[in-house]
Amino acid sequence: MSKTKLPRDSKNRVILGTEYGITITRPWNEEMYKHNSKVSEQMKAAIEKALVKAYKDEDEEKVTIIARAINAYGYGHGMDISDIYEDADNGLTNISDHWLDDNTWPDLIKAGLVKQIPQLLIGFKK
Repeated sequence: MSKTKLPRDSKNRVILGTEYGITITRPWNEEMYKHNSKVSEQMKAAIEKALVKAYKDEDEEKVTIIARAINAYGYGHGMDISDIYEDADNGLTNISDHWLDDNTWPDLIKAGLVKQIPQLLIGFKK
């Protein structure tokens, strides 16, 4: 049984399709990186806004939900809202686009803490 050959671009990257008018390739192309950089910044700004609001409102439950979505771990006794907020803020600074796409953003959409944006990250689907 022979495998179907996938089309390739001028730089010999495999073409997997298109999203938002952008050709999806493996390895990634410059247009994909630019798109994801812009979308990632939009997502992070929305998450930061939700985190700051929850912290200012002294809503420890919301701060914790956001922190868990960012860092993938929980917070036990002995950590106050300031500790959780700081940990979430640091985590957001260093979050990978893959984690943001696969976990953080969907979790916060589901929790109703951020609103969906018109375009999402691309290139992470198999």
